[in-house]
Amino acid sequence: MKDPILARDLMSRPVRRLTASTPVRDAAAFLLRHGISGAPVVDARGEWLGVFTKTDLARHVQEALAAPPRERTLESREPILDAAGMPSEEFGRTPVEDVMTRGLFTVFQESTLDEVLRALVAFEIHRVFVIDERTGELEGVITSMDVLRHMAAVTK
Repeated sequence: MKDPILARDLMSRPVRRLTASTPVRDAAAFLLRHGISGAPVVDARGEWLGVFTKTDLARHVQEALAAPPRERTLESREPILDAAGMPSEEFGRTPVEDVMTRGLFTVFQESTLDEVLRALVAFEIHRVFVIDERTGELEGVITSMDVLRHMAAVTK
């Protein structure tokens, strides 16, 4: 009988992390630079807060585009607005914490492929984070692409 495929066999390392105060502009560049679609977010103490994803970025852009334009007056001395109705610098400086998805979906290293798949489907997510059952430390990440790579390898 074949040994079951476990989360530790599927997970990718290292887990690239963002801090809560990282500006959205820098976080977007971070995702592109590392070729990933999301990263966990930690606070100043290193505590896990949530995950910042390309979907969160798209939602942030969409909300800015949908915002009604503000009127500029001499009295207010507001900066000139961009096409999104928001100052470009302000938009890019928004901290990741303001736009991220709160919480992390996790599995243990010993979780089976079936359990990983059920979590991805049940919560309609693209990644689960793998934690050590004893320490609670984040050990890796499994994305839907990791699962597809595994499936492609076993069907060869």
